[in-house]
Amino acid sequence: MNSYIKNLVTFSTQKESIDSVVRRMSEESRKVVYPGIVVILDGKGALLGIVTDGDIRRAYSNNIVFSKSISEIMIDNPITVSNKIPEKDISLEVIRKIQFSSENHSAWVKHVLIVDSDNILVDIVDYSDTLQKQISQNKVVVFGMGYVGITLAVSLANRGHKVLGIDTNKSIVNSLNTGDSHVLEPGLSDILAANLKRNSINFNNKIDSNLYNIYIVAVGTPLDSSLMPDMSDLISVLEDISIVLKQGDQVILRSTVPVGVTRKVVIPYLESATKLKVGKDFYVSFAPERTIEGDAMNELKTLPQVIGGYSSKCLKNSYEFWTTLTPTVVRVDTLEAAELVKLANNSFRDLSFSFSNEMALLADRFNVNTFDLINAANEGYPRNKIPLPSPGVGGYCLTKDPILFSCTYDGLRSDAVLGLASRKINERAALYPIDVVKKYANMHKLSLSKLNILIIGIAFKGAPETTDVRGSVAIDLLHELNKYVDNIFAWDAVIKTADLEKIGFDTIGSLSNSIRHVDVVLILNNHPNNIHSGLYTTPINNRLIFDGWNQVDRQEIEKISGMSYATMGYMTPMTNP
Repeated sequence: MNSYIKNLVTFSTQKESIDSVVRRMSEESRKVVYPGIVVILDGKGALLGIVTDGDIRRAYSNNIVFSKSISEIMIDNPITVSNKIPEKDISLEVIRKIQFSSENHSAWVKHVLIVDSDNILVDIVDYSDTLQKQISQNKVVVFGMGYVGITLAVSLANRGHKVLGIDTNKSIVNSLNTGDSHVLEPGLSDILAANLKRNSINFNNKIDSNLYNIYIVAVGTPLDSSLMPDMSDLISVLEDISIVLKQGDQVILRSTVPVGVTRKVVIPYLESATKLKVGKDFYVSFAPERTIEGDAMNELKTLPQVIGGYSSKCLKNSYEFWTTLTPTVVRVDTLEAAELVKLANNSFRDLSFSFSNEMALLADRFNVNTFDLINAANEGYPRNKIPLPSPGVGGYCLTKDPILFSCTYDGLRSDAVLGLASRKINERAALYPIDVVKKYANMHKLSLSKLNILIIGIAFKGAPETTDVRGSVAIDLLHELNKYVDNIFAWDAVIKTADLEKIGFDTIGSLSNSIRHVDVVLILNNHPNNIHSGLYTTPINNRLIFDGWNQVDRQEIEKISGMSYATMGYMTPMTNP
């Protein structure tokens, strides 16, 4: 063993006792380069395994006798890399070995052992340093600072990338540069502030140079008035990229688009505008976004990242990039497969919810509580878990992606069925509370126009918590109810009163004080703070509680004089049995 290797770590044979090894580790801690690791070799110097200070702590807590040999706590399958692999590829090889190993390796190893063809240790490198060298070479532009773009941009900066966030909204850019995020997302503001302080991220309305090498497109693909995909924002971003795109750069599509758009729209545009050749001069991949609002900062680090590339080189470059953010990267064969992943996830969810909502519309004919019905169907039955119903399915993605699933790059598919059907059913379910209100008014001989209606839960969902009102069922109901009812008010657990008023709602001061004067309460999202004690206050005349997410105690409501309860499929009869 040469002197260079001897100075790196403490070495041991497999027969040496744990106690002896620990004592030598302590003695040599100031002499070796990597004091927290012991390398165990056989008589010929071949690598047998390693022991870290963490393994020793676990052995102590597990009451392992320290007179036993070090092999008792040795890791006999450490991550090793061949000395024939170039230094620049070490981090990629480590990630590959972690992903394809059946062993429970840590997602991020600290030390990488470099071995020759005979498994003789020739070097040890600090993996975090190696990874950081790779990351520091990346200068990333993220287009679109909505929920998808801002959370990704900040997460990448926090991993060590140099990031520029682009948005056409000057107000958003100015706010982000001061650390004020327009997006409510746990952990986002603190991480944003930290990365602004160390100058790893900044924001602008346009690209400020051509020194960047990775361009991520995260702008939205909304539907136009004919419910067709509007790709004008995407084309605008491609125009900006084409001005600065150079040899060796990557373009990564993150936007949800109809299948075929990356190959048939994005690549031809960039090749035509730049005269560069995809797969040879620049690299294109698709990496669908699948995080949930309210937990995006965590999911960006933990969810498997799916990628598809134009060519094997495109896929390899994309793979190397995404492994710096998440330890699990799933490669699919084509760009189209990657595009379909996001559409498959969201369209399936919308479709499964539509089954439950159509069940609720049917159950309404027989005054059956659909939550009770589905819970009974699921109880102890292993073959299918039916999701619970809701008053519609809102949000930016689930209201749009089934339509995108029904299209390809050149328009609506003639054979599209399920995505269109799920949207039709869930849109009917979104208007179901209006049918409930009309039925209640008829049953109790009340003037529909004179009802005081309070809508609780304006954000498109309540859990995880968000202030996002895109695709909000409550807003759709407001516009429809305005045709019949004079007095409609709103309250939300997290959205500010001023923001509710900007949307067009009348607001209330105190829920506790106002509830006595309300005739109908419509609870439209599942935030736990929706369930206020004031809901159980005895009404001045009568009150209907529509419990869209089955959060209220029905029996308690129906015990109160003048109170009626309704949910998906059920309303308190005029005379309780």
